[in-house]
Formats: sequence, structure tokens, C-alpha cells
Amino acid sequence: MTTISSHANFAIMRITPPPSGNTPSVTGGTKSGTVSSSKDGDGTFQVTMSQVGGQKTVDKSVTFADGTTKSSERAVTVNSDGSKTIVKTNGNGKTTTIQESQSRNADGSISLSKEITKADGKTTDVTGTITKSDGETDKSLVYTNAKGVTQTVDDQTTQTGNITSHVRTGIGYKGNTIDSSSTWTTIA
Repeated sequence: MTTISSHANFAIMRITPPPSGNTPSVTGGTKSGTVSSSKDGDGTFQVTMSQVGGQKTVDKSVTFADGTTKSSERAVTVNSDGSKTIVKTNGNGKTTTIQESQSRNADGSISLSKEITKADGKTTDVTGTITKSDGETDKSLVYTNAKGVTQTVDDQTTQTGNITSHVRTGIGYKGNTIDSSSTWTTIA
């Protein structure tokens, strides 16, 4: 699967408040473009983002050259303590709930903690560090599944103009090598 997952960086969507400094109660937009994936091949995508009050919703659909379509919807709510509740629904209607918190470290990096609960009730805990510099975001993450087995993942996202590239490497739950990449080009 391409980057329709919790590790995806939705940097292709930006919301800028109006010059008055007052954040509008409803904002959003749609972006589309092309994608080239090491796993799924070439295709097109569309991302629609809306924000109403304190909840942001991101709908994403991808259609690959072979006719395969993948879609997801993410609803993000920022809680009073600064943590986030993310409800992700895939194209089959299965829902995943993510409880996420972040804290800034003295060196400028960000510590991340997530609990992911899938539709079947199984949970995965994620911990790690995020660093950002010059259009690049690096995530070093450890996933621990319900059986206590871990996988380590390094995600690197770079953005140059309208091109966003994702590279994911690591060691999977079964000791397998994780190595995938995708490039997303937003059409202006």
C-alpha cells in the first residue's frame, strides 16, 4: 500500500488564516496530482480538506494505472490537553482510532506517542522521535503490536515546491525488510 496510512504527511494541504488574524470557522480546499509508488505503480490522487470548528477532515483517494483505487478519510480533533484523536476510515468502511500526543524536546525534536485501535479492537502502540529541517521530516518509530512484537520504521518525507517524496525503511514484525517509496506531485 502507498502512503494512505497514519505515517502519511499531508503537507500538500495548507490552510492560511486570513490577514485579520481571525481563524475562519470553516476552511478547506482540494488538491490533486500524480503519484508514483514503488509498490503500486503510477496513478492520480485527490485530497480534500475541510475544517469546521476544532475538527479537521481529510479525504484522500488514489487511483492507480491498473484500476486499483484506495481511499481514506481522517477526522482529526485536538483535545483540551493538546493531544489528538484521529478517526480514520478506509474505503471498506473499517475504522481505526488513534490517540496521539507529542512533546517538544530540548534539542528541538518531537517525542511522539500513539495508541492505534483497529476495528477488530486490536491495539498497536507507537513511540518515537520526529525531527524537521529544511523541508525534510524524519520519523524514527517503534510499533508494538497486541502480541508484544515490535517493528522499527524510519520514515523520511521531503518537500520541494509541489513535490512530496516519502521513503519508508525498517524491520517488520516478522523480521522482514521494509523498503518503500512514493512521490506525490501536486498539480497547481
